[in-house]
Amino acid sequence: MGIFRLLTILLIAWLVYALYKRYIKKKSKNLQPRKNRKPEKIVKCEHCATHIPEHEAIVDKGRYYCSEEHKRISNQQ
Repeated sequence: MGIFRLLTILLIAWLVYALYKRYIKKKSKNLQPRKNRKPEKIVKCEHCATHIPEHEAIVDKGRYYCSEEHKRISNQQ
């Protein structure tokens, strides 16, 4: 009975250690800055002057718009 109790205690201690090590590794990974992400370019809508990310903007003749409606209105003027 003594050896079984010792093995159980060692197994529980190992599980606690493994979980703690995984928690610390995950926490330190989240704190590291992301070096491979580049800042995204922000552009201004020619119609309403709203600033939006470039990938969301609608481009027409080198001008940026936040929506199709603003593009249409600006082209009519």
